[in-house]
Amino acid sequence: MPDETPVAIDGRRVLGVVPGKPVAGERKEPADDDLVMTWPHLLVRHAVAAMSVLLLVLVISVFVDAPLREIADPTNTPNPEKAPWYFAALQELLSRFHPLIAGVLVPGAIILGLVALPYVDRNPYLQARHRKVAITVWTVFMVVWILLTIIGFAFRGPNWGWVWPWDEWHGEL
Repeated sequence: MPDETPVAIDGRRVLGVVPGKPVAGERKEPADDDLVMTWPHLLVRHAVAAMSVLLLVLVISVFVDAPLREIADPTNTPNPEKAPWYFAALQELLSRFHPLIAGVLVPGAIILGLVALPYVDRNPYLQARHRKVAITVWTVFMVVWILLTIIGFAFRGPNWGWVWPWDEWHGEL
């Protein structure tokens, strides 16, 4: 039977030490020549990468014009007035349902459903082939949301009517 008196290591009390070896492989102590300090090696590389990306964005912004329209006129609203592409699905929902339902209840239910998904699918496996419920729910959500985004962005014309992408329309109808 092992001795159950507390052991002091470096001035700290240890309740117990379990002898043994790692579950997988052998315990490996790093050699001094394998260690690389975070400063300056890692942080300098990160700074160089960040500056390179910043320079690339700066060069692109100087030589490529942004696709902007005319100056905004508060007396004339373009028809149709569309939300940015990332809100097109929400705008499509708002065109079909009451604002309380489409703007509060549906997005709230989506967020709560996605937050609750790990608690509903209690499968202990991490591989995707074993997570049927989570993958099915997420896939259905993404397909519906992407479909609503495409409809709201590409198929809506004047007065929020259906317009095929290959049909041309200019200005007000």
